[in-house]
Amino acid sequence: MGTVTRLEGRAPVLALVAATAAALAYAYTFTFSQFVPYDDEGYFTVTVQHLLDGHRLYDDVPVPYGPFFYLSRWLIYGALRVPLVTDAVRLITIGHWLLCAALLAAVTYRLSHRRDGRLWLTTITFVAMVLQLSTAAREPGHPQELAALLIGVVCLLATFVAPGQRSLACGLLGAAAGASLLVKINVGVFLAAGMGVALVLLGPTGGWWRLVRRGSIVVIALPFALLRRDVGQLWAAEFCAVTTVGIALAWIVAYRIELDVRCTPRDVFLYPVGMLCATVVTVGFMMLRGTSLAGLWSGAVLQPVQFPLQFGWPVRIGGYAVLCGAMSAALLLLYETGGERTRARLVSRVLPPCKLGAAGFAIGEALTERWGRTPETLLTYGPAFLWLALVPPIGVRWSPREAFGRTLLCLIAAPQVLIAYPVPGSQVLFGTMVIVVIGVLLLSDVLVALESAGSPQWVRIGRLGYVASVAAVLAALGFHASGSVAAYAYGRPLDVDGGRLLRLPLQDTLLYQWLVDNVEASSDTFVSPIGLNSLYSWTHRKPAGPVVIGNSWKAISASQQQVMVGAHQAYPNLVVIDHPGFFEPMPRDSAPFLIYIDQQFRPVARFGPYLLKIRNDRKEFAPSGCAYPGSAEAGGSAALVLRLGLPPRAIAGRVASVTVVDLYRDGLIADTASGDARLQASLHNGAGQTLLARGAAAVDMDVLRRQEGLVLTFPNPPAGGLGALPAVCLMDGDRRRLLTLPVVPAIALGAR
Repeated sequence: MGTVTRLEGRAPVLALVAATAAALAYAYTFTFSQFVPYDDEGYFTVTVQHLLDGHRLYDDVPVPYGPFFYLSRWLIYGALRVPLVTDAVRLITIGHWLLCAALLAAVTYRLSHRRDGRLWLTTITFVAMVLQLSTAAREPGHPQELAALLIGVVCLLATFVAPGQRSLACGLLGAAAGASLLVKINVGVFLAAGMGVALVLLGPTGGWWRLVRRGSIVVIALPFALLRRDVGQLWAAEFCAVTTVGIALAWIVAYRIELDVRCTPRDVFLYPVGMLCATVVTVGFMMLRGTSLAGLWSGAVLQPVQFPLQFGWPVRIGGYAVLCGAMSAALLLLYETGGERTRARLVSRVLPPCKLGAAGFAIGEALTERWGRTPETLLTYGPAFLWLALVPPIGVRWSPREAFGRTLLCLIAAPQVLIAYPVPGSQVLFGTMVIVVIGVLLLSDVLVALESAGSPQWVRIGRLGYVASVAAVLAALGFHASGSVAAYAYGRPLDVDGGRLLRLPLQDTLLYQWLVDNVEASSDTFVSPIGLNSLYSWTHRKPAGPVVIGNSWKAISASQQQVMVGAHQAYPNLVVIDHPGFFEPMPRDSAPFLIYIDQQFRPVARFGPYLLKIRNDRKEFAPSGCAYPGSAEAGGSAALVLRLGLPPRAIAGRVASVTVVDLYRDGLIADTASGDARLQASLHNGAGQTLLARGAAAVDMDVLRRQEGLVLTFPNPPAGGLGALPAVCLMDGDRRRLLTLPVVPAIALGAR
């Protein structure tokens, strides 16, 4: 019997340990097995590098995010000397991601009513948050990962607002809210407003404070204030409606919540004091770095306010989201206006299945970990059930810590969904993470009610509920972790400085390696209309000017683009990496810098949608890190010739053969060592000498690098062409690839 008891006591600990191990494997492999082409990571890396180089942010370097983010990055990359490279940025992102998940799991631990189920619920929250916040890995180094961490800190601090801790906790809550305002202003506004209203409702109930409490209902105007430009459209009206209802329902229940101990006016006053302290420290730091108050106000406040006019798309509303909100409001009305008997029946019979359904919905949405089709159903349905977390199970009276913590959580979560406007991408997942935590607390309420029923059978069902829930979330995490580990193992390493830990799909590796090789071999710097700012770190190049290209040209004024033109004219070997655009077509006829590129640069090579361009008056250019079609006279009389441009990076080994393969279908097209006449090929230098053919000795890679005009000839060109994704592979004597060169079309290599 003692052994069984010990195993039961160890089971939740073992589950949490297993979840932590799986989370570490998942976070590492998922983060380092992808590179999102719009490259927010590179944008923020370059802006931080400008800060470290002494440029004045906001005045000389226009950025739309707050100064606290840059203060934190200066502490990491400046004061602590952490190298500002891709690998370090992503490891720090993993730290933010898992620490935020751990903080929110700790919130569940502290707000769980029964001690014997805490670790089970902690594991559920931790796993759900690991999957929910995996979106951070797609945008490493983005300020929203710091904003999410601050929300996690706030949620945990909310569990310490108890007798003897209120004053310090309120001051720290204010400091965290102020820091959040100075990271992403929309996140900070909704966080600060929700916390401020919660503290007011948790304060005194008599005298003049009654007016303050009632006046805090103004928080329900936030959705309309934010969406007023678009509220005439159906999606915006529906989004405004569901968020307003969610905030209103949470406010009503919080207004009437019963507390043994309330905040004093002094406690609440320390909240804005904490905000002020965070603001003074952060703004003072930026001014010491040369930033003016006018530039800071324009960049960190005015520019973000204009962002909805420049970029974004509608929030998808679930068909029944408004109806769900109306039904939830009707249920609350019945709960608030019914007598004691009606309320008791609702708490014992109606609310438990509602809580269970809401909990399953919230946790299930987190476990699916969807991208492309983000869980906007949780964004639009979630606010309607937040108020349920403020109604205790039958027979349960919450401690002051539980009452304070749950009230703050609900009033933080309700307005936080608004950060999905105007870009409902990863912001959807960050904006709903607290809703998932509340979903776990609702599950806790249901399980507590079962265990409090008095029947051994219901107690047994409640305990099985803990185990079944944890088993389900561990299975979901295991499924996602196994997929990311497999993708990482299957990926190919990217041979760039600062990005050695990356392992990308083969085609992505070839693309980015090709871009890096050409920038390093043929340019003094580069520029790309879609950003691709990570390449500055990978190629050891500096941007031509302080203006950093992001995701929307509407955010870069015409005067700033004229400054960019002047800065880029100083680089005679500038390479342009052009692209038609990711989110919307490039404004080629209205953006001065894009007009400058189109008029002054000509295309020379293409890889997929990426186009290399050089100046019109540049005499010579030979693509590097690739093979490209050449003239039939080069190297002999063959009808098909591929010129080889070896990359500038060092590659050791002896080349025994050269093959041509279709990487898409993994089919062999030609081989210098083949005895089959249909597959034979030979490698020559510019003088026509044969370097590699059937029976030839292996050649050292350094010897090949010193040759000029390397060409691969085909006596019998393949009838079916070179395939969908052709590549030239240099093989050693053991048939291992030393180097893979994609075959790209060369457009015009001579001067115009």
